[in-house]
Amino acid sequence: MLPRDVEREPGPALRAFHSASANPDVSKRVGQFSKAGLEMAACGNTMKTQNVTVNELLPGFVVADKGGVVRIAELQSQGYLYLRP
Repeated sequence: MLPRDVEREPGPALRAFHSASANPDVSKRVGQFSKAGLEMAACGNTMKTQNVTVNELLPGFVVADKGGVVRIAELQSQGYLYLRP
């Protein structure tokens, strides 16, 4: 099953999603995204660098085991677009 929507969080931004230190507004928003079917993939390489597990992130995150860049390439090959802010 393909994800309906996908969001990638780069290295430094991942710290904002550590459940122990996340801003309450961020936690609420992530919960809303998750309930709406958004898949939030954390880069496995970044997680290793930061020594963090998916259980330490806010609920709703999955691990992009091969890395965020590879996950983006996989999704692009399935027809998704990467829009950089």
